[in-house]
Amino acid sequence: MLIALHGFTETDLSWQEVFADTGIAVRTYLLPGHGHQLCPPDTSPSSVAAEIVRRFADQAPFDLLGYSMGGRVALQLALEHPQVVRRLMLVSCRPGIAESDEREQRRLADEGLAMMLEDCGIGQFVAWWESNPALRYVRPLPRSMLEHIRCRRLNQDADGLAASLRCLGQGATPSLWEHLGSINCPTMAIAGGADQRYVHDMERMVTAMPQARLSTVPECGHAVHRECRDSLVNIVRGFLAQDTTSFRPSAG
Repeated sequence: MLIALHGFTETDLSWQEVFADTGIAVRTYLLPGHGHQLCPPDTSPSSVAAEIVRRFADQAPFDLLGYSMGGRVALQLALEHPQVVRRLMLVSCRPGIAESDEREQRRLADEGLAMMLEDCGIGQFVAWWESNPALRYVRPLPRSMLEHIRCRRLNQDADGLAASLRCLGQGATPSLWEHLGSINCPTMAIAGGADQRYVHDMERMVTAMPQARLSTVPECGHAVHRECRDSLVNIVRGFLAQDTTSFRPSAG
């Protein structure tokens, strides 16, 4: 069974839509602060990972996939609960921010976004979020898909997203860089070729992991699952079909 974790401003429906009609069975989890899910002040990647293990205990060991924020939670889960993760897939995800000064700058930036959500509401935040150059689509998406994504974001709870940034944002969570060598399960990292910062960091990430490889999708941005759905599905399907007992890292 494949368990999939969505990214910031998405919901548990996001991965269900990606894998619809693909023959890949997937179960999804709604991250704290998204949709109807509350995000208490003591929420952390570790607490979310533990809850996911409890929720899907009947499926263990399972294959685990995460995008962006969901990818960082997936990394935390693989580190703290290695016995339940058979294979790991990480999309546009890096293991936090190693440098303390940079991490504090990101925390302050995320706090500013959280205050925007609380003071100005979801509409102004979504307008800012969609204008972020780092999230710009390289491949044009159909207008109907863009409207669908925007509607889902606008239906989020502003206070919930603010709490999620404060608890699960890259500035608020510890770096996992120094622990990557402990993740021994076969791992597939997936990045959009145009998302150069993440390509660079994910190349470093897989080098530090014993059984990891990177697959880069050409002419694609951060949201690989939206821009290049078919390519991502094919990578996931191929990885799940591999004999992981002989898995070895390689360029992809």
